[in-house]
Amino acid sequence: MYSTLSYIGEKFNNSNILWAVGASILLNQYDLIETPNDIDIFVDVKDIDRADEILKSIGSKKLYEKTTTYSTKYFYEYVVNKIDIDVMAGFAVNYNNGVYRYIFDENSIGDYRIINNTKIPFTTLEDWYVIYQLIPKREAKVKMIEEYILNNGSKNRFLLERALYGNLPLSIRNKINNILDKIK
Repeated sequence: MYSTLSYIGEKFNNSNILWAVGASILLNQYDLIETPNDIDIFVDVKDIDRADEILKSIGSKKLYEKTTTYSTKYFYEYVVNKIDIDVMAGFAVNYNNGVYRYIFDENSIGDYRIINNTKIPFTTLEDWYVIYQLIPKREAKVKMIEEYILNNGSKNRFLLERALYGNLPLSIRNKINNILDKIK
């Protein structure tokens, strides 16, 4: 899986695409889960067409199956080297009373890691702490991330604060404020 990630990363980096990896690969990098499920990549909306062309040239694009969970502007699925790749730009999650639109920009990249000689940008646990609370059946991941942040602190506190400007349910706002109070 990581060789495929570095292969994609090299192509994205050479094309100056603003991108970063998240979800299970991110959790794996923090030793929160053992085996990633697939590769989830956020791409800046302005770069989605180039990313799509690159991924179609090295793998196959799957037919998108619409879901009521998301209102993401661009959501594409590919298979590259038998690995499932999800690419999102303009990521948005629906919930009971609204839509939360994730801000993906340079500030969303919390870390870079060198994998197979390729610089790979990673999103942050702080952003995924918010995102996972909005996605059904992700309570265990929310708990893992919360415990990690409480035990290790936050390098990206400002992202939790930024999320509060978004359209979030009161219960999630309260959880974010609670964790912010504890990590001062």
